[in-house]
Amino acid sequence: MKKLIFPLVLLLFAACGQKSQNAQDTQDIKDTLKEKPKGPFAQIEFPEGTEYNFGSYYEKVDKTHDFIVRNPGKIPLVISKVEAACPCTKVSGPKKPILEGQTDTIHVRYDGNGFLDGYYLKHITVYANIKEEAVELVISGTYHDNKE
Repeated sequence: MKKLIFPLVLLLFAACGQKSQNAQDTQDIKDTLKEKPKGPFAQIEFPEGTEYNFGSYYEKVDKTHDFIVRNPGKIPLVISKVEAACPCTKVSGPKKPILEGQTDTIHVRYDGNGFLDGYYLKHITVYANIKEEAVELVISGTYHDNKE
């Protein structure tokens, strides 16, 4: 019996030590992901603004808008991800880097069919190789049920 207990105790201590090392490795990875790259950074601008109001409209009408994105800098602008905070908003961004002085679009499609009447405000987050963590775009409008 003693011969069986000693190896089990050793195995238990080894497993605890490994768990502690795994936890430290996980924390190191999290800390690395929190660090923002030090550059060089691209620049980004939205010549027509970062907000768009669709105005007032009625049910069964999808609304779309293309945000113009421009690279005013010398470093290629790479948009890595564009995401909407609401599933009612579908977004797509450029697939290729935007070179110096060039423009591209971020396409937004809003489908508010079936939602409550009234004003809405939706956020879209754009991640790129820029100094800021992200840029936020905003769409808004006033939705009404069909008048029959």
